[in-house]
Amino acid sequence: MRIAYQGIPGSNSDAASRLFAKNQGFISPEYLPAIHSQGVTEMLACGAADYGVMATQNLIAGQVLETKEALAAFSYRTVDAQWLPVHHCLFVKDPDVKEIRCIASHIQALGQCRDHLKKLYPDIPQQEVEDTAIAARYLADGRLPADTAVLCRKNAGEAFGLHLVAENLEDDPRNMTEFILIKPVRIVNKTVIVAGLGLIGGSMAKAIKKYTDCRVLGWNRTSSVAEKALEEGAIDAIAGEEDFAQCDLLIPALYPRATADFLTEKIPLMKQGAMVVDLVGVKTRLTALIGPLARQCGVRYVGGHPMAGLARAGYERSFADLYKGASMILVPTAATGEGDIEKLELFFRGLGFGMVKICSAETHDRMIAHTSQLAHVVSNSYVKSPVSSGYNGFSGGSYKDMTRIACLNEKVWKELFIWNREALLPEIDGLLDNIGMLRDAIASGDEETLEALLRRGREAKESIDAVNPDQPSD
Repeated sequence: MRIAYQGIPGSNSDAASRLFAKNQGFISPEYLPAIHSQGVTEMLACGAADYGVMATQNLIAGQVLETKEALAAFSYRTVDAQWLPVHHCLFVKDPDVKEIRCIASHIQALGQCRDHLKKLYPDIPQQEVEDTAIAARYLADGRLPADTAVLCRKNAGEAFGLHLVAENLEDDPRNMTEFILIKPVRIVNKTVIVAGLGLIGGSMAKAIKKYTDCRVLGWNRTSSVAEKALEEGAIDAIAGEEDFAQCDLLIPALYPRATADFLTEKIPLMKQGAMVVDLVGVKTRLTALIGPLARQCGVRYVGGHPMAGLARAGYERSFADLYKGASMILVPTAATGEGDIEKLELFFRGLGFGMVKICSAETHDRMIAHTSQLAHVVSNSYVKSPVSSGYNGFSGGSYKDMTRIACLNEKVWKELFIWNREALLPEIDGLLDNIGMLRDAIASGDEETLEALLRRGREAKESIDAVNPDQPSD
């Protein structure tokens, strides 16, 4: 039994791991240190570890943010949870240290001892280190200056041969941290066909191969791409016509019109109860076309849209972690069954998505018209200026930010724009109105109006960030 834990031997997570192993009755467990919580989830995802141990919250310092972030894009179940007393000791490298010039430790430990440290060592700067035991190791091997003191568990300081200065420095003697023992949840025994192996579909196939136990088949209009994906191990086989009748999940990643034609042809071939999740960036028109057909054939259908990509497309740029931390939008349709959304949320989180957003087709198209399609309209228009090619040396980054997505695939984006024109045209009209007001104020030299317009834009951005503190739009 292999247990990955955040930290190194002598850390609090190490101690928690050994307690969990005892409670679970694990025989001769192997303990695998990982410096960060993200390292724990990565070891679990690739099968290098069977269980993971991380700290989630402390009674004094609150939530452990690095664990929250690591688990946000990971599918798991909690096997056990324990609150452990945590006592912090202060160590120096040797007894000859007369003056401490810095105190180093994990940010949580520093927070748990804030008042004591302020009283005993006022005005001494603090340094954040990945883990309490790692701080002890750094001091012992010279990676921290000799006049630094570290906060850590007593056994960690002693293990690295450090000199004890003070112990039980936590502000509350009841100081406790919650640790959890987790096990990854993997989707098993399913056959998935990914149709369209470009950047989006190729990355989807690779993510499913990496993070699930599903059998992944690939279909592509150009057979050489599918053959390359098979050769590289991105898929298990190339999908033939007979495979559509046996698959459990079909994920088309094609152009909008091609997706509609493809599903119109393939859904009648699929077994009842099978599921389809398309990856098209427009939902109202597509779900209206496909939903009734899927329902008639007894096939479950959910619209999908992964909010990830690169400036340039193609299978050669696809990779398994394209979706790490990204948002996946799911749109229920007339053919969505009970429990389908919950199952798909688990599935896509298991592929690395950090958020799964559920909304109607109309809401999706209205929001995407603003957050994605309008941005592509602006970038495509902006880059056409005759002075653009001379930007080098005249941009601090804004030019690259504005033009990055101008390298679009015009064949797919023309379809996205046309298929969503009911939502996109009002966004373009609103943008033109706002630009027109700025232009008029500049042309007339009306500084007062221009300042007011610019202020409204700044205030709008600040208001947007205020209501989205965890996802600022910068």
